[in-house]
Amino acid sequence: MKPEQLIANIKEEIESIVSLYGQGSEGQTDLGIKLDSLGLSPEVKEKVVGLIKQAIEESTYNLICGLEGSASIAGTQECYEIKDESGNTLSGELDSLFYEQIME
Repeated sequence: MKPEQLIANIKEEIESIVSLYGQGSEGQTDLGIKLDSLGLSPEVKEKVVGLIKQAIEESTYNLICGLEGSASIAGTQECYEIKDESGNTLSGELDSLFYEQIME
């Protein structure tokens, strides 16, 4: 796997889970069920789901930056090496790739 593919997979996973949340109870997630229980109008629910997506993207970016060593995780800043099952190194540019593909 290449770093670009890992980030594309993470992006796809974020979009999938956010889509399930947006479906409410039909998405069969605890968060979706809780959103439905709030009785929000469709417009407000859409904004809330957008905020949830933003929170997931920002927290994922922060974790990736922490793993890459460009930010700290709970006050500890180190570089970690991320490899796929074949031993290919994926780390080194994940934070910039994530930012380019998802945060911009």
